[in-house]
Amino acid sequence: MRYFLLLFLPLSISAQIEKFIPLDEDTHDLIHEVNYTLYHNQKPVFQGITSIDTVTILPKNIAYDSIALEKPNFKSIGIRKEFLKEILLLKKITYELDEVVISSQKRNLIEVGERTRFIKRSSNSIPDGPNYGILFSHSVFKNRKLRSLNFYVEKVKYKTNFKIKFYTSLEHGSVFTHRSLKLTDLIYESEMLTIEKGSKNKIEVNLDIYDIASSDKNIFVCLELDSYYDEKNNQISPEFKDQTKLKFQQSNHVDYYSKTVDYYTKEMSKDLKNINELIIHDYRHMFFKAPHKSILIAPAITLVFEPL
Repeated sequence: MRYFLLLFLPLSISAQIEKFIPLDEDTHDLIHEVNYTLYHNQKPVFQGITSIDTVTILPKNIAYDSIALEKPNFKSIGIRKEFLKEILLLKKITYELDEVVISSQKRNLIEVGERTRFIKRSSNSIPDGPNYGILFSHSVFKNRKLRSLNFYVEKVKYKTNFKIKFYTSLEHGSVFTHRSLKLTDLIYESEMLTIEKGSKNKIEVNLDIYDIASSDKNIFVCLELDSYYDEKNNQISPEFKDQTKLKFQQSNHVDYYSKTVDYYTKEMSKDLKNINELIIHDYRHMFFKAPHKSILIAPAITLVFEPL
């Protein structure tokens, strides 16, 4: 997919209209439907709710000197008008919307990640490098021991060897200029793992990692292919249609990053792009509407933790 960035103009060129967008401080996901109130001399003069999929435009005919934002499960904030920025970061104070507690006889495990509806005909082969994956906030690793990683596959035709890898990363840009992700350090690499022929749906990989929480950077999690084998255990290179496919699911977040291929040169990008964010912007600025939910997808990968 080729993206035409000339369509997206920074907010600063339109000084007459003040705009902002609220983002999760840890994940940088868009937070939709945040209640906001405009104040003048400490008295409320206007109330509104932020957009569900794009920037919020403040009214031009309201005189105000400060703004307050409130959203359940997030810390409320107040900002003077002169300090109002295009991107407002809100701190999440509870995590029940993104985490599921899995009960067991000995302990409660916490699964972090999306668990939504699989999208038919939406899957992709396990790449041979860090070409796509999910970005997890460093905060979800704090005071927890990582016990396992779950992902989902279509029916496997050939024995598949792969590894799980965790990279620290740095984000560049913003929701206005498009965010990209640069991988910095490989901080975890699993032993060689195998998906046997005939496997289907959920794959659970047991992990035993203590020191991930020491990182203060968000962590990119991906699967990387090593090799395929036929029934005689000979290494092979199957056609794309016969390769092991990870299932993709409908996504409500913008934490799916992938490398893209230039439409004309066929060259792969060096950094990873925030795919759902690009799609949302394309639809909003080219078609003046939000994309259908089934278009916003991400690989079905979750992490399971045990509280320390």
